[in-house]
Amino acid sequence: MFYSSWMSCIKDDVKITQLAIPGAHNAGTKGMVHMGCCQLGTVLEQFEYGVREFGIRVKQKHGEAYIAHGLSRGVKVEKVFADFEKILEKYPDEFFIIDIRSYQDQKVGPFTLKYHCAPELINELIEKYLRPGDYAFTGFEHIKDVTLADIRNSGKRYLIHHEDEEYIYSRNTYLLEPWDAKIFGLKPEKFWQENLNYLRNLESEGFFWFQTQQTPNPGTEIGFTWPNKLDELDRPFFPLMMKEIAQNPEMLAKINIVAGDFMTRDHMKENEILHFNLLKGFVKPEFEEYYAKTIGETV
Repeated sequence: MFYSSWMSCIKDDVKITQLAIPGAHNAGTKGMVHMGCCQLGTVLEQFEYGVREFGIRVKQKHGEAYIAHGLSRGVKVEKVFADFEKILEKYPDEFFIIDIRSYQDQKVGPFTLKYHCAPELINELIEKYLRPGDYAFTGFEHIKDVTLADIRNSGKRYLIHHEDEEYIYSRNTYLLEPWDAKIFGLKPEKFWQENLNYLRNLESEGFFWFQTQQTPNPGTEIGFTWPNKLDELDRPFFPLMMKEIAQNPEMLAKINIVAGDFMTRDHMKENEILHFNLLKGFVKPEFEEYYAKTIGETV
């Protein structure tokens, strides 16, 4: 199936930081209460829809690591790592990125809510489920120099990002995650244009993580609402945002990881993102027709 193997269609000389990669925001939140749920599929299902970058946020409770999204607590992180193990077993020719970290502390009035998770808990899961000695990609000086040929020749299967390299086998990939509360709290009809203006003025030394979903917070134009309701409002504007990137050579060149919520609702978001690789000339000639036909027409 194309979405489970699309990366094999990409040329060897393409740099991983230039490749257009579908990403999942809060990838492990399936089954969370509405306030925290950003995905309807497991990480395995997201992978099979074409996602190759997974944002995993964790917190500790009673000595165990759980998926976190603000006040919401999801499944044990072990369940998510068991899915990564299934990906390794089922799809030996694909590569993916795990961005894992403790959920950020939040200030609520005079109080600060802390969500730290001991690295040792995560390290145990990495060793138990991911065979890092065999499969973790660590042998590079700077991520911006890494090509798909480097990854393929290494035999490695995934990369763990952590800015402080807090976990075993993790590397700092200089991931840029631009976010501004004023922009991401605008009404959807204004957000998509302002988000693009934001993108125009940014550069990254490594991975560029482009957030396409909004952030509902009190005091913003959109206020506080559930992620699924906000996604319903945002979806009509997603293709328009992607079209403007496609038509702007400067933005197209810098686009890399494009992350969103509810990535398994259908293939719309993945198709729009994967289309960028055709426009960039990254698809192997022998796969161009197959690749284009599968993703179909985009806006």
